[in-house]
Amino acid sequence: MKIKIITTTIQSKKAADLIIKKLLTMNLSPCIQLIPEVHSTYKWKGKIKNSNEYLLSIKTTEQSVNDCKNLILKYHNYDTPEILVSNAEILNNNYSNWFIENIDS
Repeated sequence: MKIKIITTTIQSKKAADLIIKKLLTMNLSPCIQLIPEVHSTYKWKGKIKNSNEYLLSIKTTEQSVNDCKNLILKYHNYDTPEILVSNAEILNNNYSNWFIENIDS
């Protein structure tokens, strides 16, 4: 089964928890990983910056990508949040069945 994985980094645990809760409650994703202590180095306004962030890995369907993006933008605490989407394929039929049962598509 083909799915999409959306990733975003966020500095606020409170904002991350809110995004996760909204995505799950609205059935836009059946499973989200929150990975703590991601150290990011990036250019911002001409300077090199370092931040400790959380990484969200959001599994969803092609049909739900835009709704997920809009929800992330609404509740994210950054002015310019990173929102990336990748293609993935579920290889376990049992997981595929569980995924379908727990998402609106």
